[in-house]
Amino acid sequence: MSAKMIREALAALGVILSMLFVGLELRQNTLAVRATALNDLASASRDWLLAISSNPELTATMVRWVEGAELSPTETLAARSQVLALLRNTENVFLQVQAGAVEESALISYGFGGSLPFRSPHFPPFWAQRRDIFHPDFVAAFEAARGLD
Repeated sequence: MSAKMIREALAALGVILSMLFVGLELRQNTLAVRATALNDLASASRDWLLAISSNPELTATMVRWVEGAELSPTETLAARSQVLALLRNTENVFLQVQAGAVEESALISYGFGGSLPFRSPHFPPFWAQRRDIFHPDFVAAFEAARGLD
């Protein structure tokens, strides 16, 4: 084997090893991005749940929202703010799935199919007023999943 052939073989081996390294780095980066996305989603859900569960007045308001009971202006504002936060979290999950950062099964865990506040008789008119502030892809998928027009 000539020196030239040995150099070419070593160069080819160097290129192959470099490509393997880049592939490994990309895989590690993808896993890190997914872990970060899942952690951020879990934190947002935890924050929403803690806000409701640590405030008995807000808990009572959300129960009344879910039941479709008459709400005072203050209760309406509180409930709508919480539902808006829940919708933003759900939208975020949807967009993370769309971007490939998390698995599609995450949509189930984060209420895409119908969290209790989304089943309230108060929700359809609220959604009709607020739907335009969300990503169009989310709106289409959410409305299809929930049977909303």
